[in-house]
Amino acid sequence: MAFSKLPSSIIEYIALYLDPKDIVAFGLCSRSQYENVLINEDFWKSKSIQDFGDLFRLYDIFVKSTGLELSNDLSKKFEKEPENWREYYISKTESINEADNESLLDQGNKEYKDARKSLTTLQDDMNYSVLVHVASKMLWILDILPGHAGCYYILGFILFIMNQLEDALDILDMGRLVDSSFEPFDELEKEILSIMQNDKQDINDLPLLVNENLSPELLRVLFEIFNRFDEDRDECLNPKELDLFVFSTNGQHPPASFIENMGLRFGANDQGWLTKKGFLAFYLEQTLDDPSETKKDIRAHGYDCTKLQKLTAKA
Repeated sequence: MAFSKLPSSIIEYIALYLDPKDIVAFGLCSRSQYENVLINEDFWKSKSIQDFGDLFRLYDIFVKSTGLELSNDLSKKFEKEPENWREYYISKTESINEADNESLLDQGNKEYKDARKSLTTLQDDMNYSVLVHVASKMLWILDILPGHAGCYYILGFILFIMNQLEDALDILDMGRLVDSSFEPFDELEKEILSIMQNDKQDINDLPLLVNENLSPELLRVLFEIFNRFDEDRDECLNPKELDLFVFSTNGQHPPASFIENMGLRFGANDQGWLTKKGFLAFYLEQTLDDPSETKKDIRAHGYDCTKLQKLTAKA
């Protein structure tokens, strides 16, 4: 099948993983590719967020959650999204390519280490001027080093010590899209989820399990998540659908052996694809073993992990 005959979503998906120079060549191959890529603002927004992170959403979450007043330079830079995402992408790519990335990385790592030292002294004696100083540095570093996972960790940690736990988890999720292997994310997330589960639990929190079975409320959530990824509505997750589910859950594409073993272990159809029953069997085993992992998974898909309902978007 010619590329020009592919659905627009597939064309955009392919282009997302191309280098900037290849995007131009790809977009000029046909009219449909030109329209779906080169002159498509939604594509350039997605490409910008994928390559540079969603700094505008990050800034918005942090400022609204903490109430801290960062510098005017930062607000001018991140308070509003670009009017032209293609121009933004080109300009940002050029500025990053022209920078001395090696020296910037050394400086970024130093600032990250200094920030961690500063924050360890703040949990008992909150100094807001220090928080503003540290947060501002982390955002400036991300503007020139978008792949620096440590900056997301520091911003998430600031929200953590200010008791903005849900928003802290949001920022950790954003950081995982940059570097899913950055171990401090997992350490901080477990601490946050433990607090949410133990210190803040109340009688309205819904259980994940009832008599060692998935609770009705959790089943409803898992059905909704499964159906979202079961695009062909065949009650199974084929390799492509399962890959997308795993990537959306933890930011990593699983190896083929993982996809095959999921079906073999928990339940598959004649083609070896994970069935809905197998999907639920996996979550029953995981929840019995470590409920925090299931909470983390459903939260990654936009659900409140204590109320077991869809999170509402913040204005």
